[in-house]
Amino acid sequence: MPLYEYDCERCGTFEVKQKMDDAPLTEHADCGAPVARRISLSSFSLKGGGWHADGYGGGGGGPSCGTGGCSSGGCGS
Repeated sequence: MPLYEYDCERCGTFEVKQKMDDAPLTEHADCGAPVARRISLSSFSLKGGGWHADGYGGGGGGPSCGTGGCSSGGCGS
């Protein structure tokens, strides 16, 4: 169940677990003040090696710059 952040005019920021199809809150259950849902960063993070770290669709055949693969002293590509 997702965790949503809300800004309360009186209390500040608080979090609520809600279903994705639940309607957004309009008032804080503790104090009754109006609230607004915050848009915050996701906690989703890809860890380890894989296409997201190695370059999706890179399709190159040789080593990339920084690994000693350039023989001309500099990479133009």
